[in-house]
Amino acid sequence: MTNADYETTKTVQVEVDGAMHEGRFRVMGGNVIVYFEDEIKYALYGLDRRETVARWLLSDLCRCQNAKKRKRGTSQQD
Repeated sequence: MTNADYETTKTVQVEVDGAMHEGRFRVMGGNVIVYFEDEIKYALYGLDRRETVARWLLSDLCRCQNAKKRKRGTSQQD
């Protein structure tokens, strides 16, 4: 892999709970690295397609963000 491969980021989109979310990802040394809002998550892609792993990671980040927002909303009502 060259430095140019590392510098290249691609857009990835997923639908979570009826809402579309967009993040960015790059591949580096067998890992897929996903960026969403202020979060970063990475995983080995192994035999799976890089884009597929990026969507899984983005879905997980979106669900975590939604849970945080719900928790903040709940704690404000108490």
